[in-house]
Amino acid sequence: TLKVDSLVEKTSGNGVHIAGHVIQMQTATFAGNGNTTTSTSFMNTGVTLNITPKFATSKILVIVHQVVGISAGSSHARVDFRCIESGGTEIYRMDFHGADGTAVATIQKNMSGSGVFQCSNTNQLTFKTQLQKAGGSASEAGSIYYFWYSESKHTITALEIAQ
Repeated sequence: TLKVDSLVEKTSGNGVHIAGHVIQMQTATFAGNGNTTTSTSFMNTGVTLNITPKFATSKILVIVHQVVGISAGSSHARVDFRCIESGGTEIYRMDFHGADGTAVATIQKNMSGSGVFQCSNTNQLTFKTQLQKAGGSASEAGSIYYFWYSESKHTITALEIAQ
């Protein structure tokens, strides 16, 4: 049995490395402002976060909470939403999220989710959310309010996990 009151790293400068434990956490919060788009290809929403891994073998758990308003297009009120690492690796995705048909004027949807990114070096990573009209089709949505609405809060959090 080992009993300790604290652990102190020996020399690395990166902290104590214990597999499965959180090494660091970064978080960012963005205020809603009603920004809209009608994009049929993935566009950045502005929810973004940087983290610099301390170890090249770590995994990064990214958690996103973003509320989106979707007005009906000519066939539906649906969007595709994803979180990517800026190098292009998709870590979380929701396709055709919203409402079937055009019975709603504007529907609000919670795009919360999480995903895991495997590090390969200790270069800074940037995670961001993107969205588009579902399937890239103009008929899938009207306007997309990607920062719904002025009193809402949108968050992204990244935790580096030792491996």
